[in-house]
Amino acid sequence: MTPSKKFRRLAAAAACLLATASLAEGPAREVPPKQRERLAFIAPTGLTPLRGKLVFSAYHALRGQELWTTDGTLQGTTLLKEIRPGFQGSFPTGFVAFRGHVYFTATDGAAGLELWRTDGTPGGTRMVVDLRAGAEGSTPNALTTLGDALYLVANDGRQGFQLWRTDGTGASFRRLTNVQSSAGAVPRQLTPAGARLFFTATDAQAGHELWTSDGTPEGTRRVKDVRPGPQDSNIENLVVVGGTLFFTANDGVHGTELWKSDGTEAGTVLVRDIRAGDAPSRPAYLSVLGNQLLFSADDGQNGTELWRSDGTAAGTTLVKDIRPGAAHAFPNHLTVAGTRAFFAASDGVHGVELWQTDGTAAGTTLVADIAPGDASGSPARLAWIGDRLWFTASHGTHGTEAWTSDGTRAGTQLAVDVVPGPGNGIPSRYTPLRGGMALTAEDGNGNERLWWRGKDGRLVLLGAPLAARLR
Repeated sequence: MTPSKKFRRLAAAAACLLATASLAEGPAREVPPKQRERLAFIAPTGLTPLRGKLVFSAYHALRGQELWTTDGTLQGTTLLKEIRPGFQGSFPTGFVAFRGHVYFTATDGAAGLELWRTDGTPGGTRMVVDLRAGAEGSTPNALTTLGDALYLVANDGRQGFQLWRTDGTGASFRRLTNVQSSAGAVPRQLTPAGARLFFTATDAQAGHELWTSDGTPEGTRRVKDVRPGPQDSNIENLVVVGGTLFFTANDGVHGTELWKSDGTEAGTVLVRDIRAGDAPSRPAYLSVLGNQLLFSADDGQNGTELWRSDGTAAGTTLVKDIRPGAAHAFPNHLTVAGTRAFFAASDGVHGVELWQTDGTAAGTTLVADIAPGDASGSPARLAWIGDRLWFTASHGTHGTEAWTSDGTRAGTQLAVDVVPGPGNGIPSRYTPLRGGMALTAEDGNGNERLWWRGKDGRLVLLGAPLAARLR
């Protein structure tokens, strides 16, 4: 999900809260007995490790969206705290681990969406600061850690959405920016790079451009007006290789291309005009493999293929024309695993399948034809965990389920068939827990549930069974 989409989701949640803030009790409604059970929760999100357990957000018909925890067993899965008592829920979101706690955004119904934290206990779950007093809330978002500081974007009701810094306590909150703020112009894309933070923000002179901060208001500034004047340069895809920031931008001359920055105006430059002229090459899926950058791009001759860059024009080259000619292989979901990266692509023969690369043409190979022939396995939600790749893929016999791979054909196997047969579990959010793997997946009845898969392949539903879709 893009940063702007995350912000819109938070804004929608805030609007919903304002609309229901005056309700003291929920409306009369019939909740079936099975949906009243203690563990009849659905839609788990934000799975975040904390002290051997996971903290997450989930929905229950009687409690709304609230804060939950699990140790990977049914007995150890429970509501952590009902932050906002009643059916409306507190909407916990934006989880990030920091200094022995998990920080997140939530509302208790009296204050709006504000910054909270938990140590994994009910007593240790509390609001950090009521930055914007009242029901509207400051709507903290883009929580990002850097060194001993937590950075976030929030609206205190005075200057709109700005960049803030805290050490995790309410007393340490400090506003770092005073930039233009509107629905589409909030600071976003917070990206740590060594001791500094990069982000994008808007001012009246330069539009939405690249900024940096050293954690002080004096050291927070615009880096460069990539597209001179008030027009935005559409900076996206921020990623750091070593101490260098790479990103994509449109300077109004070259189209959307690959750029880099060392945090200075002079050191913020176009890396290469991959598709010469004003047509864009649209670099995407920027990923760090060792000391080089991997990404997909379209040079106008080979289609959208796999590229690499060392930060120089000469060192920015096509890795391999996976689908020969002008047709597109569309490499996507690049996921680094040590000295190689996995991704999904189509060579025009096998459909969209699992590939791997070491950054060389010879080392870029098809791993497995999961859906044989020209059908597509469509690998997605790739995550390298321990010594294996976990991902979701589609097979005609098993539907869309969880797979694992060690990078060999023989070692690429179905991990678990959550919805047996051709049904689709559509697993995601793979998170190590208790020697196994926690994940979310459909239960076959339209409910996304929390599961745990042991090393022996055993699958456990961490919740009460639901025979019908919870509404």
